[in-house]
Amino acid sequence: MPHHAQGTTGWTKLNSYQALWDPKIDLGKFYFTTFQGKREETPYMNAENFARVIDILRNETPVYGNSTTGSVTTQTESVGEEES
Repeated sequence: MPHHAQGTTGWTKLNSYQALWDPKIDLGKFYFTTFQGKREETPYMNAENFARVIDILRNETPVYGNSTTGSVTTQTESVGEEES
């Protein structure tokens, strides 16, 4: 399996993440840990986007991230495939 999402640039396979929500400013961000063990910080995002990203991080595998934008993606799955 490649360590980047197919057909994209700036994406890398994520091994883990840390989520940070700051109620003082009502924004959150992530620290992605790449397959190489590198820790990368994302920009702050609003609650709606934070919830979307954390849902993908919690429920999909494998996940690829772009720390510059705070974006995440998965690879192609068969329709109806069960999550492990």
